[in-house]
Amino acid sequence: MGLYDGPRQIVAGAIAAAIFLGLFFGATLVWWLALILAAVAYGALLLIIPRRQRADEIILGARVSAADMANAGAALLDHAARLEATVPGLPELDAAAVTEMARHVRSIRDNVLRDPDDYRLTRRFISTYLPNVVQTVETYADLAGRASGSQADRLSQLGAQIRGFNKVVEDIDRACIENDLAALETEVDALGAQLNRRIR
Repeated sequence: MGLYDGPRQIVAGAIAAAIFLGLFFGATLVWWLALILAAVAYGALLLIIPRRQRADEIILGARVSAADMANAGAALLDHAARLEATVPGLPELDAAAVTEMARHVRSIRDNVLRDPDDYRLTRRFISTYLPNVVQTVETYADLAGRASGSQADRLSQLGAQIRGFNKVVEDIDRACIENDLAALETEVDALGAQLNRRIR
């Protein structure tokens, strides 16, 4: 089981202090020798008492920790909120696409927090591509509020590309759900095989 690092050091220190007092008063050793032996005992106790990992250090899958997943969840929540903040300044068609995009980002977050495999699947998207998408949408929303005249046509073309981002985010969301479905199908198949063996 082990102890967290703080309590582990306190326990080792308390036992070492007891050893010092026993050697100094009980065995009547000179204080410096009792102190050296107590320090050696303290070091040995730290080696003997197992250290318990904090929750953010626990490895949930190959090279994925609880801290990784928590950071990804926080980043996805922030990206979804930033996308939603751009909606009031967008043309109606684009606003609907960006609202849908934010919904998919929140869905990806839910999947990532539930399953380390979904995090591994989306890690590069979360750390690299999504921040660029959000930044682009924010810049587009700013321009949409300021563009006029001949700039409107160019803005319309940009809007079509922005709406295309929604399809990419939706595909990532669907991939997470597919991954969960595949895992569930594997579990059901394994359970079915076990039940068949028992029936026979």
